[in-house]
Amino acid sequence: MIDERSRKKLASEHSRRLSAADIDGLLELYADEVAFEDPVGSGRRTGRDALRAHFEELAEARITEIPGEPVAGQDGTHVLLPVTATMDYLPKGPGFAERGWLTAPDSPKDARITWDYVLMLRMGAGGLVQELRMFWGRSDIGVAG
Repeated sequence: MIDERSRKKLASEHSRRLSAADIDGLLELYADEVAFEDPVGSGRRTGRDALRAHFEELAEARITEIPGEPVAGQDGTHVLLPVTATMDYLPKGPGFAERGWLTAPDSPKDARITWDYVLMLRMGAGGLVQELRMFWGRSDIGVAG
């Protein structure tokens, strides 16, 4: 079991490293066999290589996460983090529009995606993240610009 303070700190550190595009540093927080789903319902993926590719796409789009206050579970493994994020519409936005998650902007090059989500992390032995899940729906995402 990982104490609440450590889990909360790790969740906030996730956002800091992702916003800084520190992909190698971000992956240090995750177990080799990590499982993740972003968003929940889109399909589960596994492994650090798949997670690296996911984080690299977000970094390419200049994502910025503004974390809220983390909440730790009583089970000694989970932490939830509300996040408000923005990133460039390109390159990921067209895929979001194809899935019906948002409406494509008139000027994709200048547009930004904005959304609110909850990040769920489950820690394992050694304090590394074993599972990452992002909870957001169509009403939580939009385009500005």
